[in-house]
Amino acid sequence: MTDLTDTTGAPIIQLVADVRGMIPSFYGPPSGAERVWVDFGAGRTGLVSVTAGERLVQHQAAPDPHQDRAYVDEKLVNYLPRTGADLQVPAGTDWARWIVPSAVDINGSAWKLKTSDGTDYTRLRNSGALLIDTIGVRAALCIGAPAYGANQAVINVTNSKATTTTTASVFRVQGDGSVVSSGTVTATNVGNARVYSGPNAPSSPRAGDVWVQYG
Repeated sequence: MTDLTDTTGAPIIQLVADVRGMIPSFYGPPSGAERVWVDFGAGRTGLVSVTAGERLVQHQAAPDPHQDRAYVDEKLVNYLPRTGADLQVPAGTDWARWIVPSAVDINGSAWKLKTSDGTDYTRLRNSGALLIDTIGVRAALCIGAPAYGANQAVINVTNSKATTTTTASVFRVQGDGSVVSSGTVTATNVGNARVYSGPNAPSSPRAGDVWVQYG
């Protein structure tokens, strides 16, 4: 090896042991070898790099010494976006699926909104029920449907598995605000109020009367 230096960085032509067999301190080779085998006539001896400890400390303090974090960021950016990123979901695909117990579970939540103090608010239960609680005084559910008309359901309750069609609908709110119910609508009268139903308003209403219009 001819590419050795002393501790100041000056090139060393040769290493010469003293009378006790000790050799002066040196650096090299620059190839990054961790062990150098030498033989000064008394058998081969392995010299271990003296910078191993320093490099270990630097390695431990480095933000991404193995580049695994950069790799994960690169690979997962299309699966789990960072804060503020856009998630691209191709048509006809599911972004994520939460697998919940097949038995009825009314306590576990697949998704939960919490505040910094640990208070639970809106939760999506493992049973599929959605419990909406707001932080502060706000409308709990707001639906904007400006393109919906009288024949299009904004809220649709069915007697079968949830669907956007109205073939199995038992209760729905149309886009124009009208309510369609296949069951009985029960309301508490106010005092001696009377309940009327029909296409036309009652001829002689009085305060507290209820008129359910249908056409």
